[in-house]
Amino acid sequence: MEPFIVSIAVFTAVLLVAYRRNSLRLLNPETAVGSPSLLILLNVTGILTFGLLPLLYFPLPEMFLVNAATSKWLLLAALVLLTSCFAYFIAEKDLQQNKVSVHPKLLSSGFLLLYFTVRIAFIATYEIWFRGFFLFFCMDRLGTFNAVALNVVLYVLLHAVNGKREMLSCIPFGILLCAMAIWFESPLPAVLIHLALTVPYDIQFVRIKSKTR
Repeated sequence: MEPFIVSIAVFTAVLLVAYRRNSLRLLNPETAVGSPSLLILLNVTGILTFGLLPLLYFPLPEMFLVNAATSKWLLLAALVLLTSCFAYFIAEKDLQQNKVSVHPKLLSSGFLLLYFTVRIAFIATYEIWFRGFFLFFCMDRLGTFNAVALNVVLYVLLHAVNGKREMLSCIPFGILLCAMAIWFESPLPAVLIHLALTVPYDIQFVRIKSKTR
């Protein structure tokens, strides 16, 4: 359990610093991003703590779904598509309500290339940690119900800095991701669904803010 505690502790420390500097994500609810560099650092920290650190202690969870039934793939594809559409339209709604000015650096091509690279890598390692390493470790020791409950509680707490709406949405979303990981016996579905939520949202941010700059 110690590697998991270290992962969470280190990431939380950087998360709190980023929160104080309004540098959690491209779109902050009330203020512009304070430090683009800190935004990148937060994602890189997640890649290291959630991706590389667990590999020193545990084997990589199964990532290839060669034996998954066609019905599973179809359901996963549908969930990814629906999540992408939801993220795209909810981002447009959020951005219409958000009148905060954007740090000029955020819309530069060099920064966006770096941001999307580390962001995608972060989401992937984050989900492999939560719905892979940590979930299956806890299932072996605590049982499925307790493992999912602990997983979702920790997931919700990490999003406390993002406000009540996001914390509440993490409950059904976290349960869904855990259920898909258990059903497929792999964290890959959780990775794909989470990316389907995050990437279209950020793309909408760039598209709309570039027009209004």
